[in-house]
Amino acid sequence: HKIMLHVAVLVFLAVGISTYLAVKEESKVLTQGLINTGKHMAMHIALSTESAFWSLNWIFVEKLLQETSECERNEVIFAKVVKPNREVYLANDKKYYGEKIDSSMLFDQETLLNNYFYKEKQENGILLVRPVTIGKERWYVFLGLSRQSVNKAINASIIRNIVWGTLILILAITCSFFLSKSISKPIIDLANFAKTISSGNLNQKIVVNSKDEVGLLGHAFKKMIQNLKNAGGELEESEQRYKTLISTASKAGIGIVVIQNEEKLKGAFKYVNQGIADLSGYSQEELLNMTIKNLVHPDSYYELSELFTQKPSGNLLLNTYRFVGINKKQDKIPIEISTGVTEFEGKKALVCYARDITKSVKAEEQLKNYSENLEKMVEERTAELKKTLRNLQNTQSQLLQSEKLASIGQLAAGVAHEINNPVGFVKSNLGTMEEYRTDLTSLLESYGILEGVLNIEEKQNEDKSIQKVLKDIEEIKGDIDIDFIKDDYAKVIEESLEGMDRVAKIVSDLKDFAHVDKAELKHADINKGIESTLNIVRYELKYKAEVTKDLGKLPLVKCYSQRLNQVFTNILVNAAHAINKDKKGEIKISTMSDNGHVEIKISDTGSGIPPEVLPKIFDPFFTTKEVGKGTGLGLNMAYNIIKKHKGTIDVDSKVGEGTTFIIRLQTEPDLIV
Repeated sequence: HKIMLHVAVLVFLAVGISTYLAVKEESKVLTQGLINTGKHMAMHIALSTESAFWSLNWIFVEKLLQETSECERNEVIFAKVVKPNREVYLANDKKYYGEKIDSSMLFDQETLLNNYFYKEKQENGILLVRPVTIGKERWYVFLGLSRQSVNKAINASIIRNIVWGTLILILAITCSFFLSKSISKPIIDLANFAKTISSGNLNQKIVVNSKDEVGLLGHAFKKMIQNLKNAGGELEESEQRYKTLISTASKAGIGIVVIQNEEKLKGAFKYVNQGIADLSGYSQEELLNMTIKNLVHPDSYYELSELFTQKPSGNLLLNTYRFVGINKKQDKIPIEISTGVTEFEGKKALVCYARDITKSVKAEEQLKNYSENLEKMVEERTAELKKTLRNLQNTQSQLLQSEKLASIGQLAAGVAHEINNPVGFVKSNLGTMEEYRTDLTSLLESYGILEGVLNIEEKQNEDKSIQKVLKDIEEIKGDIDIDFIKDDYAKVIEESLEGMDRVAKIVSDLKDFAHVDKAELKHADINKGIESTLNIVRYELKYKAEVTKDLGKLPLVKCYSQRLNQVFTNILVNAAHAINKDKKGEIKISTMSDNGHVEIKISDTGSGIPPEVLPKIFDPFFTTKEVGKGTGLGLNMAYNIIKKHKGTIDVDSKVGEGTTFIIRLQTEPDLIV
């Protein structure tokens, strides 16, 4: 019956869906054919109207309109030719003559209204409006089409599909009836065989003559009965293995007990092995008349309360418990049990695996004592490490100070050399000026004598003393080269002043560098800091490398400028040390501004840094210099200063080609004053 019902439903759905799709497609095709016919008629009427307008032969058009409505399928409701003033000029029926058309229906392009309602017919149809341009005026052709022919064709298709569907449904139900009978009978026989087998009679023979799926099911039943027979033998073997495992567990000191928490009797023993008997001192028969409470010390009742009260269900009691048990002699025994849920005599039961953990408890106590001693040792060791850490921090602070003092001492030597040059030529110029002063004094004295001589009486004018004095003056002027003195005197003073300015600048930069620990947070010009640093380290660089600068226009940067100068100093000094002594190298410094950041690049043509060393260069105390020539804190100090400024410092180096340090700083970092 189910097969017949399912077949009927499926056939009904199939016929219904196929009918729906066929009607939908046929309706679409018929409607499109009606529309195409209407467009062809409208175009023909429009062309005839245009021809009649020029030839004044309107009778032909009127006859054409009447012929359109005399179609066998009666598809044309009306056909009208409308003048530009909205008045119907010609129509298939004279009742339409002189009728006024609504202006909203006069479209500029050919328009199709697919569901237009015709009041006189009380039905929905298709209205086709086609404009016609005659001369400079616009006429219109209105063509109303009925859907009756389409609807009739669709209804006929529906009836045809229903008839065929009914015939198919009757045929399918008839076939399914005979098919179901051929299937159900052997299945009923198999059901009867299964009922006999379920009663325990495994010797029942199954006879199935069918060679289809039902026959396969019958053969499967036969194989299942044979497997059940084999499983019975395996079950006996499994039971024997189970007994062996229980016996082995008892010898290993593992007790096995099955407990059922019945409503009237909680914690009753249903099965115990010899291991439980050995552990408790009771016999197996005595234990089967006892409950678990008889083997638990009263102090441990609360810990095992759920074992006394709850019924085993799923994984509810799959736990491990530790408690104090008592044996037949009332001795306390530390016991650990692991629980699980099993089936026993058709009911849910709790199976427990128990073992004596006296040795484990003693070992845990020893471990606890060791742990306490270890904690004490760790505390003492921690105190020593803290003391060592403080000493290391003090040593690091001293080494940092040593690094700064070493840098200052090294730079001071260079500064002394730099100061010595301007002081030397200032001293030389001042000696030259002293000679000039002596010569000028001699000349002035001669001028004084001349003045005295010229003040003598007029008669003495004839004396040759004047001529002699004038001659002496000329000789002195020639000896001292008065013209050269006039030219060189200004240059000597200018050079002396320039030299003293250089001395003052070097001293000022050295003073700023020496007070790096007293740096203030302010907006500073990075380019100016680089220039100041170059002035300080000039002596370190001038004999080893040529410095080229490409300093871009930078915004002011919020920073500790003296500390950044320390960074530039350390990198520049390292660059000088990396350059080969036998060949003068090049150090290039460039700066640029980039989207709220300032980038400083310092490149050298030195020996470069090996790849295996590169990751370590910022580590404290790491140095590749000889012992006594470096503390290994210079680049670490630079890294920490840039990090405190929330910037980055990266290194790009190739062995034999040189090294480039790239520093990026924010123009407005969030720094703490």
